[in-house]
Amino acid sequence: MATPARYLSRTLFQVGRRIPVKRKCQSAAFARPQIPNRSIQCRRHLSTTIAQRADNSRDPSASDGAQTEDALDDFDFDKEPEGGYQTPSSPITVADLDADELADFNMLSPKDQVAYLKLQNHYAAEFEAAGIDVNNDPEGELPDPVMDKLVMDVERKLDREIEPLDFPDIPLANKDKGFWALDEEDDEFAQVEDGEEEWDESAITSVAHSELDLHREIREYTRVIAWDMPLLQKFVKPFTPPSASTPLRFRYTTYLGEFHPAARKVTVQFCTKDLPNLTEQQRQKLLKLVGPRYNPDTDVVKMSCEQFEAPAQNKRYLGDQVKKLLDEARNGKDSFEDVPLDLRHHKSKKRVEFPEAWKLKPSRVRELLTARQEQMLLGEAQAAHQGSALDGKEVVHEYVRQISRPVALNAQRAV
Repeated sequence: MATPARYLSRTLFQVGRRIPVKRKCQSAAFARPQIPNRSIQCRRHLSTTIAQRADNSRDPSASDGAQTEDALDDFDFDKEPEGGYQTPSSPITVADLDADELADFNMLSPKDQVAYLKLQNHYAAEFEAAGIDVNNDPEGELPDPVMDKLVMDVERKLDREIEPLDFPDIPLANKDKGFWALDEEDDEFAQVEDGEEEWDESAITSVAHSELDLHREIREYTRVIAWDMPLLQKFVKPFTPPSASTPLRFRYTTYLGEFHPAARKVTVQFCTKDLPNLTEQQRQKLLKLVGPRYNPDTDVVKMSCEQFEAPAQNKRYLGDQVKKLLDEARNGKDSFEDVPLDLRHHKSKKRVEFPEAWKLKPSRVRELLTARQEQMLLGEAQAAHQGSALDGKEVVHEYVRQISRPVALNAQRAV
């Protein structure tokens, strides 16, 4: 077991890591695991974490060794105690260290190892000056008053060396407290700005701001139409229809300044019969190369590209692909005559046409017009003979009377 001097050295390593705040409570590092039924609480000021305690089943020596290892990493060995290091009558060497202390000792640098041994001997000398025989108390079980006195002496020295932290009550200058800090007059942490602004009664709502932004946008485009658009007249060029030398037709998609993923897509169409310097055999080879991009109903090949970010890049890629297809079609190494032209990808749409027999020919149109004109002339002649226009009601009644007369005569004969 380690001697009380070594326990006190470990304690100093751990105390050297604490925050520079004056605390009168006893540190948990001074609690000796050899003394049963002794509980010491350590209150941590300005801490947001909950105090945790080790389980009773945990090995105290393991916890002490882990804390010592952390303390040795941060302990300042260059700082000597007041009055310099003291030397006991029987100095402590590396051979006097136990297994745990030797492991901690080996982790230090050579310079810190020398300071570590000096510190061990210094506190061993203080124990001798206090009249405590360390060799007769190998288990480190000193009486409580003696250990308490040593602990209090160490804390008094630390309190003199450490400057206390102070939080002065300084109010905010020329700034009003927020709504949530009105009831916290004595709390310096509540003296913060909440970011609240006084409501201006003359302000408009967010919906009105949206309408105002729309109105401004319309006015801006109106100015462009009135002042900037007429200046584009000098850049106008007459439309020239495509000639036979330009059989490729490129199509773009734009969304009027709005970003859209489909805006970079470019489509090219061309008719195979319009391509120059291409024989029928070469054209058939080209149709076999393009595959399902060919429409046999319109004899148009359609290709598209959208793998690049800019439309100009996609157009350049399509132009290169068409050039490669034409070069391969004009290449006479392999004509693909043994490969049939596969058109199963295309499903022709059935178009219903009006029968030719039902259509009116010019001769039939003239006949109908002549018949209508004769009927009109006949009606006018009858109206002139009767002196008045025909009465449809009277014509119907006369027709009914003519039909009913034979029926009445047959009924009389039967009687």
